[in-house]
Amino acid sequence: MAYEPPLNRTAEIDELCMEIAELVGALGTASPLSTSPVLHRELRITTIHSSLMIEGNTLSREMVTAILDGKRVLGPAEQILEVDNARLAYQLMNDLNPHSANDLLRAHGVMMQGLIDDAGQYRSGNAGVFRGDRLIHAGTPAQYVPEVMADLFDWMSSTDLHPLLVSCVFHYEFEFIHPFADGNGRTGRLWHTLLLSHWRSPLAWLPIESVIRDRQAGYYAAIAGSNTAGSSESFATFMLTVIRDALLPYASGSSVPDRQARTLLFLGANPSATIADLAGHLACSRRTAERIVSELRRSGRLRRKGSARAGAWQVVDDDGSA
Repeated sequence: MAYEPPLNRTAEIDELCMEIAELVGALGTASPLSTSPVLHRELRITTIHSSLMIEGNTLSREMVTAILDGKRVLGPAEQILEVDNARLAYQLMNDLNPHSANDLLRAHGVMMQGLIDDAGQYRSGNAGVFRGDRLIHAGTPAQYVPEVMADLFDWMSSTDLHPLLVSCVFHYEFEFIHPFADGNGRTGRLWHTLLLSHWRSPLAWLPIESVIRDRQAGYYAAIAGSNTAGSSESFATFMLTVIRDALLPYASGSSVPDRQARTLLFLGANPSATIADLAGHLACSRRTAERIVSELRRSGRLRRKGSARAGAWQVVDDDGSA
């Protein structure tokens, strides 16, 4: 029987997928995330700096930038090599097939060249994730790693699960298996971005590593939660939130004022409407509708009179009257 990674779909997961699809749709062909070489360079610097910071690299963003520009930097030789290797690995993305285990080994080989002896090879010994001296998670026994990784790639090539969910499930399963002696975190995050970019090409530049770095405790907590549950929904929910939040600065352009105006018109005409009613009217997810209402309330253009269950909406005019 073909391997099927355990995932219990939840309403929250489905809402996040819908919201991300809306945000990607709002990018447009002229979005800077799609077209700007300057932004692409800045985001790649952010990505590499953030991903390596998660692994304990202490070089500053300025130093990372200098290394990527080919300049000499004074710092720990190993950390400088980590940056240069990451640059080369991310440059490979256009040539990598996200459904190829051989390409994963190739990417890991570039990412870890000169840092470990078996770069580009599955580990031959057992390994785990430690916090200090404490073992948090023991990876799959080494003798089974090639087999379980082959099963995982076979599943990716055949599943009809949405690509967003495939990217999250793969990321979790990869970290659970822990197939390499070192470099699992940075390689797993690169592969997640690669999978996203094959769904929608502008996502190749999305700085999900930066959001993960800012929420590092939550990242490890989500992995631990999925380990405990024996299913990846905790991690999938966390990563979908990361993807959504990384997208927001680039997809909140001209459609936002229009949706806010439509919201005010709808709630002005239907003061007892629910968030679900508004989401249906706007043809958006419930989360998107909640965010629009929250922004309007925060700006003082919308008020709620009475309780959440039995109250009514009040649209505030420019002079402050309802």
